[in-house]
Amino acid sequence: MTSTLSRPASAPSAPPDSGAETRALRQADPWHWLVTGAVLLTVVAAASSLNGVVEPWTWFRPVTGTLVPVLLVMALVRTVRPGRVLPTLVGLVALVGTLSAQFLPRQSILGVVPGPGSRLEVRRLLAMAGETVVSEVAPVLADPGILLVICASLGAVAILVDLLSTSLRMPAASGLALIVVMIPAAIVKPAGVGMSAFVVTVLAFLLLLAAAQWRENRLAGAGGRPSSGFVGRSLIITAAALAVTVALPQLIPGFTSGAFPQGSRLNVWGTASGLNPVVTLGNDLRNPSGSGRITYSTNSDSPVYLRAVTLEDFSGRRWEPDQRINDREEGVARIGAERGAPETTTGQTIYTHIRTQSYASPWLLSPYAPESVIDLAGNWAWDPANLSIMATDGGSTAGQDYLVRSRSASLTKEGLADVRPSAGAAVPEVFSGLPADTPEIVLTTTDDVAGDLVDPYDKALAIQSYLRGPEFTYSLEAPVEGGYDGSGMGVMAEFLELKAGYCVHYAGTMAVMARAAGIPSRVAIGYTPGTATGDVEIGPGGLELEQFTVDSRNAHAWPELYFEGVGWVRFEPTPSRGVVPAYAQQAFVPGGTSADDSDALNPRGVTDAVEPTTPQTSEATDQDGPGGTGEPAVAPVLVAGLLVAALALVVLLPLGLRTLRTGSRRRSATATGTPVQEAATLAWAETSDAAADHGYAPEPTETPRSFERRLARDAGLDGGAADSLSRLRSGYEHAEYAEQADPSGPALHPVDGPKPGSVRTVARQRPVAQSWGDVDAVTAALRRGSPLSVRIRARLLPRSLWTRSGRTLR
Repeated sequence: MTSTLSRPASAPSAPPDSGAETRALRQADPWHWLVTGAVLLTVVAAASSLNGVVEPWTWFRPVTGTLVPVLLVMALVRTVRPGRVLPTLVGLVALVGTLSAQFLPRQSILGVVPGPGSRLEVRRLLAMAGETVVSEVAPVLADPGILLVICASLGAVAILVDLLSTSLRMPAASGLALIVVMIPAAIVKPAGVGMSAFVVTVLAFLLLLAAAQWRENRLAGAGGRPSSGFVGRSLIITAAALAVTVALPQLIPGFTSGAFPQGSRLNVWGTASGLNPVVTLGNDLRNPSGSGRITYSTNSDSPVYLRAVTLEDFSGRRWEPDQRINDREEGVARIGAERGAPETTTGQTIYTHIRTQSYASPWLLSPYAPESVIDLAGNWAWDPANLSIMATDGGSTAGQDYLVRSRSASLTKEGLADVRPSAGAAVPEVFSGLPADTPEIVLTTTDDVAGDLVDPYDKALAIQSYLRGPEFTYSLEAPVEGGYDGSGMGVMAEFLELKAGYCVHYAGTMAVMARAAGIPSRVAIGYTPGTATGDVEIGPGGLELEQFTVDSRNAHAWPELYFEGVGWVRFEPTPSRGVVPAYAQQAFVPGGTSADDSDALNPRGVTDAVEPTTPQTSEATDQDGPGGTGEPAVAPVLVAGLLVAALALVVLLPLGLRTLRTGSRRRSATATGTPVQEAATLAWAETSDAAADHGYAPEPTETPRSFERRLARDAGLDGGAADSLSRLRSGYEHAEYAEQADPSGPALHPVDGPKPGSVRTVARQRPVAQSWGDVDAVTAALRRGSPLSVRIRARLLPRSLWTRSGRTLR
């Protein structure tokens, strides 16, 4: 495919009697509307790859609300004043106006002009977008900050594509801008851009190339019938390339890598892959290579979980950690007690030497519960509510080498069994509250599992045992196919229905069920113990520290439940993952796992702990479709309809404008009290525009009488249509050129007499009687005498909107 459309060196010679018309046609260039409509469709098609980067289709309404006005204004400016620079500059101004109207209405003047407070609001929205990028895993929630970035970026891309395709007439080069739109999906989404988004974008790009070539041929042929040879060859070549691209991955075994159109995601950040503090860990768990390697050495007698953050607020669509910036304590050389922790603690003092290497995150990894951290570069603060440690200077854990001293509580079954229910006042209410929209299945399941029990420990064991029971399956694939690869109450409900998921769903569901049973809870995010390397290093006081290694495949989520007088206690409801603590083990729990749980990371490699998916689960998945509830299956149809409607709006805009002009003239000309002269002028203006729309535009040098003769001859007007045209011309001439009479006096005007200086007075001739019916008669005759293609062009692309035929007469 060439980078630009081929341009003919010279246009074919036009007939001698149509030279002026050819020049007017080239200057008018009505076909740029078609190219602009194709640009809109192509950019929106490329934006469909954002599904999965943000919540599906949440971007569609604001994006179309940005692109349609911008491209419409550019097309209108190009109609009035063709050029390369002016439409682009006006498009940029329109982009600023549409963004202001959508995202800065209170800070803008008249809703579209950025006002004094716009700069601060933009900075706030960009900061919000930055926090979303740092703290969420795709698909992220479409908050105003993210939508502002998306709309501004796609608006700029649309302007660039329109400039290349319409002004510079290089549509093939605009494909580079479309690739830029799909890069975020290639980087973020586990399966790359995706086959559907790729195919839709390619097809829309083909339409853009065809529309641009159609326009090129029409301009070169002075409006004549365009050649379809180039368009046909382009369609054949591109269709063949598309077919190969789509079919090749299906025919070659193992062809799953790459970003376009499918395969493993493109990792532009190298091997640095920090644990994102959100419960959407499926991407990390499904990464077969295991990025973000971390090594640690510890003297702990029991497996060590490296903990980054906790999630406490379960009220939103997406569970996220509360940073609590204002409540954090600066410095980590000495870390105080956690709120709700017992006044006296017993247990082993643990030293853990951690080397983060390529792991990058603003949240520091440490065993629970940390008492001090030394040799840590940068500024860090700890949260008294959950002991999470976060960088306060924009730093990260990348390349850190630090030592953590922590204390491992001595927990026993007997000690936990002695804990009695409490009012829960020892910890903040955020650890106990459930949202009003908690699904009924969560509440009923909790009542069935633990409703007859009283003590918190018995309830916790019952919930853990239920989730680790044979009905549930650990799976990295079922959540994706079921459409709930994320967090939120709706996700927990689907998990309990399908009974298949991974650590995110097990941990979140146990935490929610524990709260429903009256036990404060939270979800911890971090890493399972990992794999022992066999190496040993010497720690403080000559302690021997055994070395382990973890990576993204060890990413894990687990629930922590609060017991009054004991503190926060870890449980492990996820089968085949992690290590069940001794105090939480029961005789009927499926076989426990060792500290080296690497063999259990891939559910396909677990044969004894993972039950095959039940027929009911598979059937439910098939019925739910990609969205789990059937709704996303309707979304593509709805979006396709909206895209067609937007394209139809652009294509039919000239027809609407032309119809409005005709209606306005008709009402003015036929209104009671309208002067005869004004009515005659309006009627002739409409007749001239109708002639121009059908290919008979008045020449600038023509008089009304000469135009009448040419129009009647070339259009083949005779009989009543010719008479109507004559009356319209006569009325216009008298209205424009005859002396206006005094309404109160006789219609007289002086005429030179036979003798010098003598003057005789005669009655001024009145305009020939005519009505709007004459306009309709001439217009109908023009339509009858024109080919179908001309009639269609006269309706959809009326030349009178951008020629001077109507404006010079009215």
